[in-house]
Amino acid sequence: MTSEELKTKIFGKTETGERYTFRQWLIFVWFALSLFLLCAAADDASITVLLVLFANFAASAHYINKLPLPEDPEKYLYDDEED
Repeated sequence: MTSEELKTKIFGKTETGERYTFRQWLIFVWFALSLFLLCAAADDASITVLLVLFANFAASAHYINKLPLPEDPEKYLYDDEED
């Protein structure tokens, strides 16, 4: 496996088929970690901790909306319309 193939596997591809940059990959990891922490602390955390975690998640969601995410390949696979 070449280094280009390895980088593509680690960083993923954008909607145009280009590899994500390191900054874009960090935004994705930040979003995933903030979602995990928000879900993990939802049961027994105080309200102030939950507010901080929710603010962190909202900030990461704001930045992930700016990324050129690829289109969902299963978008039209499970169409609920009945003919």
